[in-house]
Order: sequence, then structure tokens, then C-alpha cells
Amino acid sequence: MTRLLDKRQRRERLAGVFLAVLGIGVLIIAIFALRSPNGHGKVAATGTTTTQPAAKTTPKSTAPATTPRATPTVTPTKTPAVTPTATTSQPAAGTLPLVVLNNTKVAGLAAQAKARFESGGWTVTSTGNLVNNIASTCAYYDPAVAGAQAAAQALQTQFPTIKRVMPKFAELPTGPVVVVLTSDYS
Repeated sequence: MTRLLDKRQRRERLAGVFLAVLGIGVLIIAIFALRSPNGHGKVAATGTTTTQPAAKTTPKSTAPATTPRATPTVTPTKTPAVTPTATTSQPAAGTLPLVVLNNTKVAGLAAQAKARFESGGWTVTSTGNLVNNIASTCAYYDPAVAGAQAAAQALQTQFPTIKRVMPKFAELPTGPVVVVLTSDYS
């Protein structure tokens, strides 16, 4: 009888240890997911007025082996390269070009936003679609481009439907400022 009781206690201890390890594993995965909620998605960027289907994803492992990530293949855009100048002056906010991406199921939303931004004095070099978990409409800026953050903030000030200004993440197409429209854009 004592032997059966010892075996049962060992099994219960092992089950407890297993559940604790499993809980820690889930916690680690949740932390990685919360730290980079925009890490998974597909981008389809196009020329100025046409739209292409979303690009296929290819696997890329930048996180620990327990959290696989997918990095999309991005269709090249027609955005001119902007390089910082040797001078310390920054370009005027409206002079940097924009890329506008539709992250909703509303057809033509990027084209509508393009017309709106252009009527406000901005240059939109391309539009396209994005499939990603973006929380709200955001102007993403390239920190490597002088004046990009100021341009994104000026755009947000001019168009308050842009809720946030953030540094770009890797899955976005090239361009000093990329505006991603979500369901809160009006």
C-alpha cells in the first residue's frame, strides 16, 4: 500500500512539474507575441494606381525556435530613394513622399487616402494592400531618413485620422513614410 501511495505521489509531482514547465513555455510565447504584434503579415505594394495581390510569405527564423515567424516577400515600389544629406538641415515635412497601404477589407481605401493626402500637399508615390495585425491607422517612418519622423508627425497633425506615429518595421515597403490604414480610418 505504501508503494502505491509513493507511486501516486511521484506521478502527481511529475504532472505538476510538467504543467509548470508548460505554463512557462506559454508565457514565453505570449511575451514574444506581445512584443512584436506586427511581426506577421503580408504586404503587396504597387505602382501609383494599380493593385496587385498579396505576396507569398517565406519562413524566416529570427526568434527562438519555439516561435516561428513569417517574413513576406515585398513587391518593389516606385518610391524614389531618399538619402540623408551632409547638411544638418532637415527637409520640410511635406516634401517627403508617402506610401499608402490599405489594411482593411474596404476596396479602394488606399486610393481615397492618396487623393486626400495629395489634396493636402503631400506626394504619394505608391498605394497597395497590407494584411497584418495593425492596431490603428499609423504613419510609420524610416528612422534612417532625415526628417521622416517630423514628416510623419506633421502628417498626423494635418490628418488626425492617423492615430499613431511609429518607426517602421521590417515587413513594410521602402519609403520614408508608410501610412497603414486600418478600420478606424475615416
